[in-house]
Amino acid sequence: MPIRQKQYPIRFTPRGLADAFDATDTFPGACLSLVNLCFDQSNPEVLVARPGVVELTDFTGFTAPGTISVFITIGSTVYGMISSGLNTGKDQPFAYDHSAAAFITISGITNGNSPTTQALTGTWTPPTMSVIGTRIIVTHPGFPGGATKFGVLDISVSATPAWSGTDTATTALSAVPRAVANFRNRAYFAVGNFLEYTDVLDPLTRTNSTQVLTVGDTANITTLVGLPVQTTSSGVVAALIAFKEFQIWQVTGDSVTSDLALNYLSLNVGTAAPRSVVLTPKGIYFINIAGPFFINPLGAIRPVVYSPEQEVSDIVAPFQNCTEFSRACAAYSGSLYRVCLDTTIRGTTARRDYWFDELRKRWNGPHTFTYDCAGQHANHFILCSNASTNRLFHSFARTESGVVFTDDGAAFTGTLQSSALPKTGKMTEKQVVESTLELSGGGAVTTYSITWQDGEQNTIDTASLTVDPAGGLWGSFVWNDGTLWSSAINIVKPYTIPWNKPLVFKKGILQVAAVATDGLSIGSFFTRYQDCGYVGGAEV
Repeated sequence: MPIRQKQYPIRFTPRGLADAFDATDTFPGACLSLVNLCFDQSNPEVLVARPGVVELTDFTGFTAPGTISVFITIGSTVYGMISSGLNTGKDQPFAYDHSAAAFITISGITNGNSPTTQALTGTWTPPTMSVIGTRIIVTHPGFPGGATKFGVLDISVSATPAWSGTDTATTALSAVPRAVANFRNRAYFAVGNFLEYTDVLDPLTRTNSTQVLTVGDTANITTLVGLPVQTTSSGVVAALIAFKEFQIWQVTGDSVTSDLALNYLSLNVGTAAPRSVVLTPKGIYFINIAGPFFINPLGAIRPVVYSPEQEVSDIVAPFQNCTEFSRACAAYSGSLYRVCLDTTIRGTTARRDYWFDELRKRWNGPHTFTYDCAGQHANHFILCSNASTNRLFHSFARTESGVVFTDDGAAFTGTLQSSALPKTGKMTEKQVVESTLELSGGGAVTTYSITWQDGEQNTIDTASLTVDPAGGLWGSFVWNDGTLWSSAINIVKPYTIPWNKPLVFKKGILQVAAVATDGLSIGSFFTRYQDCGYVGGAEV
């Protein structure tokens, strides 16, 4: 029998991740965590399980394969560096053909031209790779210097790549470079605060000692990335963006055309997280000590926000509390920017994975499969983790055909925890008896654990709901056996939450958890409350 006193409705629809414990001054639908949940691209009100992670290869055939320090994808081939027993204490190059699910043999690897394997923890200089012409140039802090400052993988014949270690001919680099990027078909090397660049289409020759730019102050350049820049007079032009920890510089033009130019974009915003810098069709994402940022094609630097009117990102705490920026890494696929980093949240330090969905313009996470290097191939991500050495993984960006909902075969749980629901303007305690939650009626059988917490995240009551899809999919039943048709598409419908007792609270937090399946879908929560007539024990 429904409650008879005057009732006030509440609707909560999860919209994205926020730092705030209380949603009143954030945005409707703010959540403290959306662990292993992402946004349903077809239904704005619905959360679904994020795609799982599947192993690509475990480097069978390599001698004692270990940690992957860097990789890039060209076509269907993943090129990278992995520590191994081929040359003890050294990284060796590898080439994995994704389409053939097989490795391509690389010739020319010796102890002398292989870089020293780096430590797995602490501050480091991440290796980088860039393609110039028919060569992949590899910078790595393990190269000794002298005649061997960087690595070269010749892929002019893709079936027989060849490896070597070298320095630029004619004019050597001034030191072992920290990063390399292709700009105007030249290799631009970040060497301290200098950009030393090679000849056109010849990343192994630096004809003149004047082929260098001094970038700002003496602070090191942390990373390099290209950016198509929109101008009012010349249309779209190419630019190279050089990041320092607290500066961003832009290179345009070329010495051949006498229009080579260096200008700053910012003298107080930069990044100490080289692998968080990712080029996308809309611009460049990166993180720094103030949060996640974005450089648009006009060269403007803005926080990653929901709308132009918003001045601060929905989440900044994970980035402000990052414990080692040089170990953060990110990648982009489709409309999804994902970044993984070591951070401290609410007193707990761990490595966490956050996703920014450009379609919804909100964050979700943190997700439980973490990684130390990430890249894109087709419609999915390629990942590697220091916690799972000698292995490459792939993860789809979206839920689609062929997606699994396990991480390397292990089940994981999706958990929604809302921020405290917005204040109502009433000072009294609230009492809830009736609530509904929209859950999936399609896909696999899914059991949801539902918890109601007070404002200090103390549990008030718990309930359980099992959603069993009625009927059968076409082709999965015997005709005329009485089975009704069922849809493979997740369509949510409201279910009454079987609370065990009235919920009495001043502030309320909803938590919903379920093992990830193709049927997991969480929609809007509805409830009605009545005033209890007292504040902190005193009647009003």
